[in-house]
Amino acid sequence: MAKFHALDPFDFTQPAAWPAWRQRFSLCRIASKLNLEDDNVQVNVLLYAMGKDAEPIFNTFTFGDDEDDYYNKVINKFDVHFVPKRNTIHERACFHRRSQLQGESVEAFVRRLYELAEYCDFGIAKDEHIRDRIVVGILDSELSQKLQLESDLTLEKAISMTRQVRLVWEQLLLLQLLVLGEQLHWL
Repeated sequence: MAKFHALDPFDFTQPAAWPAWRQRFSLCRIASKLNLEDDNVQVNVLLYAMGKDAEPIFNTFTFGDDEDDYYNKVINKFDVHFVPKRNTIHERACFHRRSQLQGESVEAFVRRLYELAEYCDFGIAKDEHIRDRIVVGILDSELSQKLQLESDLTLEKAISMTRQVRLVWEQLLLLQLLVLGEQLHWL
């Protein structure tokens, strides 16, 4: 079994951080091959890694007689405990209000849209919503217009076009700096 540094215990004062902590534990669980152990061992390691405040919460959980998939049942109980039911209307409102911020890279803007869309229950239309939000929310109005003119615009194509524009701008800026450097050199 591989050796890893211990995870930081879960911060129980920040319940919203549970999904991120759970994901880190899941990565560690697989990398260390803990997932191949008995469910009771996995649950005990989970509780230990979470910290001493996990036990009182765990002790409030009730389980049926069926002990199949015990580890996942415990994880689901912690999910219910820490993650409140999301209000889809509010989540979608936050998504639809999101525009690229001044100084925010296109990559960061797109990544944030993916994060916001995660809780919007868009289903199979998720990519279309993200694509539309990029078109409407991007700061570069010329690029927005170009994207709007693409009748077969997909999310992948929208992201690709925004990346190309960024690369062209970076190359033009570099070229201008080189020309300016040459001009200063001759002075």
